[in-house]
Amino acid sequence: MNLMSDRKALIEAALMATISSFFVISFIYIPFLALLLILLPVPFLVLATRHGNRYVVFSFFITSVIVGALTGIIYPIFIALLFGPMTLVMGYFFKRKANPYRVIGLGTLVSVFSIFIVVQLVDWVAGIYIIDELILMLQSVIDHQIGALENLDIQAISREEVLSYLVIIIPGAFVVQSLLICFLNYYMTASVLKRLGVAQQELPEFSNFRWPGNIVLGSFIIFILTFATQFIEGIYAQTLLTNITLIFSFVFFLQGIAFISYFIKKTKVHKTIRMVILGIIVILSPLLTIVAIMGLVDALFDMRNLKNSRA
Repeated sequence: MNLMSDRKALIEAALMATISSFFVISFIYIPFLALLLILLPVPFLVLATRHGNRYVVFSFFITSVIVGALTGIIYPIFIALLFGPMTLVMGYFFKRKANPYRVIGLGTLVSVFSIFIVVQLVDWVAGIYIIDELILMLQSVIDHQIGALENLDIQAISREEVLSYLVIIIPGAFVVQSLLICFLNYYMTASVLKRLGVAQQELPEFSNFRWPGNIVLGSFIIFILTFATQFIEGIYAQTLLTNITLIFSFVFFLQGIAFISYFIKKTKVHKTIRMVILGIIVILSPLLTIVAIMGLVDALFDMRNLKNSRA
């Protein structure tokens, strides 16, 4: 029986590796699909939940060999470093049906650490500091945008102020990116497992999504501790506070979007229209702060009355 189970797991692992290799190669050679690479962990998380991490390691190895044979060794190394540790950690806790927020939180921490390792590795191996390259790219984009505004006789803020702010929030942006990737992968994996009939604790429908009740108290304590660092010599308190603000703004923005989705759903609007409205809200940057504030208010006062409905 165990032999048959192992064979089935190996077949699934090989199948996942083949499918993942196809998609990775497609993402590499079709640039506009590259964004979908963030969902690469999904098939491996499904495999981890069904058969355990040892088959994930095997499948990841086969994927790396196939991709490396067709594109060179660089791509599979970076993909393995960026997504491998996060996938193994999330897969481990996925299989043990851990609390969803624990899975997402630990996945985010490992993902941030992986990004740091990749940045340092590229600097050590190739002598290219990714942060400096990112700053140069941001500077080029800022110059282009401000130049366009000046051509329209629209007064713009100085390049230095914009670039300085963007450079300051780079660490926070990495954290937000990691949180978003883990959040999306958890939702997608839970959805796939549900379709496969695998019993698994999952996040609620997005319109009913809310962070744990202690998120407001936790964020308040972190802000107080961050503010207190200004009295410690050698710590750039303003930079730290700016990044913490960015991270928690995104956290409450997610709940704000769920809050809006909940009330749009109450109006019986078609799902497609609801998705279009939410997409527009996400794209319109002036609304981001308002949506984050709505998420904060909902976290404080449970405007959707979700606690009682779950009880």
